[in-house]
Amino acid sequence: MRNDDVEIFAIGTELVTGLILDTNSHWLAGEVAVAGGDVRRITALADDFDALTAELRAAVGRRARVIITTGGLGPTPDDLTVEAVAELAGCGIHTPRDVLEDYARRRGISLEEASSPPRLKMGTVPAAARVHLNPVGWAPCFMVQVEDSSVWCMPGPPREVQGCFRAHIQPVIERMFAGQSARLRVFIDAHESETSPLMQSVMRRIPAAYLKAYVGMSSPEGLPVDIVVRSEDGVAPKELLQQAYDEFCAVAAESGKTVTMEAPAGS
Repeated sequence: MRNDDVEIFAIGTELVTGLILDTNSHWLAGEVAVAGGDVRRITALADDFDALTAELRAAVGRRARVIITTGGLGPTPDDLTVEAVAELAGCGIHTPRDVLEDYARRRGISLEEASSPPRLKMGTVPAAARVHLNPVGWAPCFMVQVEDSSVWCMPGPPREVQGCFRAHIQPVIERMFAGQSARLRVFIDAHESETSPLMQSVMRRIPAAYLKAYVGMSSPEGLPVDIVVRSEDGVAPKELLQQAYDEFCAVAAESGKTVTMEAPAGS
């Protein structure tokens, strides 16, 4: 039986030495959960070829269904993610012409200018990769299938992680786990600090549920909260979702707060 685990790897010596805070993994874990995935492991790694290949191979050995990496796709010699994933997949590396053409078009430069050594390195991917153009940066996102694992790689800058994930990876995860998860957007008339303990209460009582509030998206309707569930022990996702929704409404009411459902599109 295939493993449905998702693993996240944050790659960069600056992360493990404490020079840079790894905000990407925190953000991705929440987004993957909302999309229906089940994150089981988050790992930070230095820019070390042997360590990268060993840890990625171990994740494949654990039969993680989705492996997501961030970082190590830049132009400098210590950016080694492409080489490590190529080694994992048993293939070479190359620079697709459409990646260079996309960069030249967006930057308004010639293909020759787009083919400088640093840009060529940032456009290089494993030969076995399925390439997805970066909507907000240069180095492309790519996916390589290795045994039972889909290995997705993105650049490290948070803006590019978020752009690539939303454009390319999130839809795949949502389709992949569609039959095992269900979700609902609701609003609560409370601040995040008041809502957090209510969400934690629901997640303690219903372990299959994950709740996430979006403080930056508050509106007159209230604070938006996504309720996401993954099926367990044969219980239908929609049944679990109803249980989680009812529980959230109940604990909110106990605190004098009201939960409302998101209005249907077009209403």
